[in-house]
Amino acid sequence: MDIEVVLVNPVYEGNVGAVARVMKNFGYSELTLIDPCELGSFARAMASHAQDVLDAARLKTLENVLVASNLVIGTTGIVGSKAHLRTPYQLARLGVKLSKMRGIASILFGAEDQGLSNKVLQECDIVVNVETSTRYPVMNISHAAAVILYSIASATTPAANRTVATHADLDRLLQHTSEVLEAIDFPAHKRRRVLLNLKRIHGRSELSTSEVRTLRGVLSKIELRIRR
Repeated sequence: MDIEVVLVNPVYEGNVGAVARVMKNFGYSELTLIDPCELGSFARAMASHAQDVLDAARLKTLENVLVASNLVIGTTGIVGSKAHLRTPYQLARLGVKLSKMRGIASILFGAEDQGLSNKVLQECDIVVNVETSTRYPVMNISHAAAVILYSIASATTPAANRTVATHADLDRLLQHTSEVLEAIDFPAHKRRRVLLNLKRIHGRSELSTSEVRTLRGVLSKIELRIRR
């Protein structure tokens, strides 16, 4: 998979430059910035020989990233939160997972002072965490990027043989499912949890575009039967 590193609201220009350097260390060059701080000479100094990565960085919105990506990976230093209701995907398995898939994988890193919000983490297909000491679990953004990119780059890489559905396709499948649940009077207080669980399943399952079409076709048949 093509790897896109996405920095969401980075606060310190030096960290942006350091992330660019780490990316080049492991052979990655697609850097995207969402509402970044001003970048100047310190960012370029921290990038060192990866100034080309920094210069080529693209400005996007979160919506742009979600629409274009096949797999959106959120990073968090805090696990077990009831707000995003998921267990982090094992980092040791991430590289192998990505090597078997075709498309774009976007890895989101949050602002240094706050990380990714629970709202953004809920939008992600999977979440990963770097296991650290519980006494001080939150890593510097560039250090976290180094660990995660190393784990991806060092994984065994069989030939990619599976193109997965885009994040937008999965969102449409989830919305379609929500509409069917509503149509069959599935209890509203249970619906949100069911949809969150399905979102986690979708993120792990590597559904292809044709598989998403098949599932939506089944949902459409259910809708037709309900209307009769």
